[in-house]
Amino acid sequence: MKNKVLISFWIPPEVAAVLDGEAEVIFPGPEVTGVYSLDELKKLLPEVEAVTLGVEKFDREMIDLGVKLRVIGRNGVGCDSVDCDYAARQGIAVINSPTAVTQPTAELAVGIMLDVARRLTFLDKKLRRDRKCVSLPSYETISAGLFAKTLGIIGYGRIGRAVGVKAHGLGMKIIYADPIPAPAEVEEAVGARRVTHEELLKTADFVTVHTPYFPANHHLINEKTLGLMKPGAYLINASRGKMVDEAALVRTLKAGGIKGAALDVYEMEPEINPELIELDNVVLVPHIGTWSYDARVAMMKEALGGIRDYLAGKTPPNVFNLEELDKYGARRG
Repeated sequence: MKNKVLISFWIPPEVAAVLDGEAEVIFPGPEVTGVYSLDELKKLLPEVEAVTLGVEKFDREMIDLGVKLRVIGRNGVGCDSVDCDYAARQGIAVINSPTAVTQPTAELAVGIMLDVARRLTFLDKKLRRDRKCVSLPSYETISAGLFAKTLGIIGYGRIGRAVGVKAHGLGMKIIYADPIPAPAEVEEAVGARRVTHEELLKTADFVTVHTPYFPANHHLINEKTLGLMKPGAYLINASRGKMVDEAALVRTLKAGGIKGAALDVYEMEPEINPELIELDNVVLVPHIGTWSYDARVAMMKEALGGIRDYLAGKTPPNVFNLEELDKYGARRG
């Protein structure tokens, strides 16, 4: 009998084909907009060996409903919406898609950095309001270029390194802060230099955050760290909203402590600090780091590929809670 894999949202046929012939795939219609309700998920969970989630919380109650569950998949890299430790205690693997998110998230970070520096959204709104091109002061200081500027990358993992490559292509100088040094060849490829967190904040013209969120990193960017940044610097955050103390960011922006910010994620997401909305030197986008058809297809293929392999008794590289599974000796794969 085939394993049953439950997916909480609609997927295109090319994604479902990853499990073609190897599992029965259950997902909602209609195309693109279909999402199972929480009650529908609860009803279906007891009959499946694997489930793949979007943004739903998957706590102990949900895990206990999955009496046959062997795998929980996450369509993305972050697994904070899943109780991974409890899942491991029940012998359930949590699988994510860490590789597929790298390039689209890096593209988004560079895109919003360009936007805030060159004031693209601000000028788009102005043009629509004025309905014509108007002269701008030749030596206006509200915008800035990226070429020859220093980009400070906090967290130099997959995404941070991808941002570094793209920024290097734009002629930027790269520095990074990370507890673990990157391999020499990775640094040499873009001329990256590892520095302390404090030196990065004091030196960089642009600071972009790409470190994972965990309690010790809560409000990594705060009143004190913002105070270390140069008055002409910009903050970019496309990692997790709780990395930034938004109240402190608003105060710093209003006081001219830094020049601008570009955010894809928010501290109280999905709510956005209303004071940020009022500032015209802030670019705000609605958590769209991987929002493209190509990216979402690649993410789901990576997650479902891991689920397929785990159900077949293999250990794919994208098992997020492998350490916990081994600690409890509880693998079911």
